Amino acid sequence: MVCVVLLWGNAVHAQTSTNAQELLDKLNDVAIDPAEIYVLRNAQITRDRVNLYFNRGTIGFFAPVNGEITGAVFAGDGEVLLIPPNPAEKRSLANFTASPILEEQFRLIYLRFTDETARELMAHARRPEPDEPEQPTGFAGQWNPVVRRLNPEYSTRILIDLLGQRDTPSFHTYIEGANLGIFQVEIDERKPESVRVGAVRRNRGRAFSDVWCSFPSQRGERQRSALLVGSIRVISYKIDTRIGIDNSLEGRAELEIESRSGADRVLVFELSRLLKVSEVRDEAGQKLTLFQNPSLEESEVAARGNDWIVVVLPAPHPVGERFRLSFAYQGNVITEVGNGVLKVGERGSWYPNRSLMPRGNYDLTFQYPERLTLVATGDRVEETVTAGWKHSHWISRGAIPVAGFNLGAYDSRSLRAGATTLEVYATREAEAALESRHVATQPSAEILIRRSAEGGVPIAVIPKAVQPLAPANLLDRVGEVAVDAVQHFETLFGPFPYPRLAVSQAPGHFGQGWPALVYLPTLSFLPRAARSEMGLGGKSEDFANELAVAHEIAHQWWGNAVGWQTYHDQWISEGFASYAAALHLARGKDGDRKFRELLRTYKQDLLAKTEKGETIESGGPVWLGQRLTNSLNPDGYANIVYKKACWAIHMLRALMTDPATGSDERFFKMLRDFLATYRGQYPSTQDFIRHAEKYMTPEMDLERNHRLDWFFADWIFGTGIPTYKLDVTTRRLAPKKFVTQGTIEQSGVNPDFEIPVPVILLYKRDRKTEEHWVAVSESSGKFKFTTTSKPARVTIDEDSILAVVR
Repeated sequence: MVCVVLLWGNAVHAQTSTNAQELLDKLNDVAIDPAEIYVLRNAQITRDRVNLYFNRGTIGFFAPVNGEITGAVFAGDGEVLLIPPNPAEKRSLANFTASPILEEQFRLIYLRFTDETARELMAHARRPEPDEPEQPTGFAGQWNPVVRRLNPEYSTRILIDLLGQRDTPSFHTYIEGANLGIFQVEIDERKPESVRVGAVRRNRGRAFSDVWCSFPSQRGERQRSALLVGSIRVISYKIDTRIGIDNSLEGRAELEIESRSGADRVLVFELSRLLKVSEVRDEAGQKLTLFQNPSLEESEVAARGNDWIVVVLPAPHPVGERFRLSFAYQGNVITEVGNGVLKVGERGSWYPNRSLMPRGNYDLTFQYPERLTLVATGDRVEETVTAGWKHSHWISRGAIPVAGFNLGAYDSRSLRAGATTLEVYATREAEAALESRHVATQPSAEILIRRSAEGGVPIAVIPKAVQPLAPANLLDRVGEVAVDAVQHFETLFGPFPYPRLAVSQAPGHFGQGWPALVYLPTLSFLPRAARSEMGLGGKSEDFANELAVAHEIAHQWWGNAVGWQTYHDQWISEGFASYAAALHLARGKDGDRKFRELLRTYKQDLLAKTEKGETIESGGPVWLGQRLTNSLNPDGYANIVYKKACWAIHMLRALMTDPATGSDERFFKMLRDFLATYRGQYPSTQDFIRHAEKYMTPEMDLERNHRLDWFFADWIFGTGIPTYKLDVTTRRLAPKKFVTQGTIEQSGVNPDFEIPVPVILLYKRDRKTEEHWVAVSESSGKFKFTTTSKPARVTIDEDSILAVVR
């Protein structure tokens, strides 16, 4: 839902509330004014790096709302030109349009704005002459149905500007291109990446919001740090949640807020689309005007993800001033998925919040049926039972990025992992969909053959009882894996960040790691044989289940204790969680083989082809984050961020490992120091690069500037997996002196791609190996080693580098 809450002085509350409602209605319903239709020729407007040319055509301006023109439609001959500011965004644009520059003819453009667009275009417009082909007859009637259908998408954003300060205007367009179809160009100075170009496209029935390119405006670049901080900080959340017998949720959230900008009247929050806000009150208990879903039909709301709440203040709060808002909401974010198993959906948006970025203190109270068990983030400080209802109270120990809970008819186990209390929760039955799949794979009957006294052979068919799936049966095993993961990661990353950890079963295939609370898919609580019977086995599935517990526990360090600055930097969380899980896999039985096999599987997945014949990896650099999932590459984020980032971290470890001793302590010391330095903060990719440079070896300094930009340019900011061909010869110089020399040819990547390649010399007699790193750049690298013995074999160590070795 989109909710707009207006806070006005008591004396004018009724009047201004009505005016605000009327204003929003007008913005939704505004249309082309038949009296304001003009000929437009040879006009141009520039918005940051976007140039719009209106060569020849008809333009109709919207009727004024509160005295301001907020939109227009142009039909005729026009062109849009945009040159993205950096190579990454140029490559991204080319992925979707086949060109690094957006240069597209258009015949129709719909514009909404709160800037000077109307004034600039009006200066070039004139009334049509009687003999000109561009005549206004029927123009408004033809396009107004389209206008009214598109208006609601932008009405709330325009309302924010009309009711607030005007120093951060917005400019939005729908463009019908001659070759690219319908796409959008937006410039919104309220966003850190103000300039955005993209389109909605479908692939196999799924709709994707493809982002062709996105970057800060030239003005916004200077304001970027302030935009990232935001206009407010939520200091604390006090949330009272009541869960009914029918699993409905009724909540009241009181937010203590600190003003950060001293000039902004607009506050933005996220909330699940499944929750309906019933009222908002201020500190004095005054019930405030509420707009809910002001611009969307119910069918449109159902198709959206999280929605947002906008609070418009009558005046900005001075910097540092604190105030409170209280939200009441109801809905169904908990569903019964069969066999009494509950699914807690919307795990990050069941209360009004500022997304996962700002940290706050949480005070949570829950009331729920006595037969259920509830676990939540923070420490449980109280739990009581009254008349069939449980009451529990949870308080976070310090500020955390997000709060969550899980609920079910759980069995549980309690264990210790050093100083950490670890609890594991699972139901006695699996969700209906999984159980149905299980039953369908079992033989339906058993045939018995018995000989009678007369020699006949009667056949008896006896129905076979199918043993139901029982996730709770594996509580002990999951608990042992979790304890081992916590203790292992403490040796790698430092002390566990929280005093307790709850690992809880969640229906479906998706896991998540909130602070001190892990949601683990039901499959992780089932034996391998049961998963295989249901067709959920195989190498990839088995790896996923072995890695799930460790991956989500690793998020306690990577993602919770230390976050990420923007979507570009989320690889720090997911990449390190993936690599930590791989390291934990290596600790188990046959671990070295499984570790190498896992990384080879990741490489195969990255090299797999899309429908267009391109590799998955070529869909974009790790740095693009969530944008990697799009209509061209539906699983791009999962494959590239989780798997390629995992490989990049592995290569960084290999580069920091001492070749003489095999010690990787330098690498893990770097990680521990990074986590300690940025505890409770949101580091960027550049922060990580600068930190890693403090631990680089002389061999890693390829550019002789004590920088690792070359490494991250290739593996985080760039695309491409190199192919290497080794050409080597060994000849004897003296009785105990041999020279091995050769070249490594590089292909499949740009000529400026460079990296040290590990070359291994194997000696058959004493089974020794000798490792050398050869810098390969500009398509090739040459090497020459002198040894006392003749190596039996010289090869590239493919297990240490993401490459194809021929």
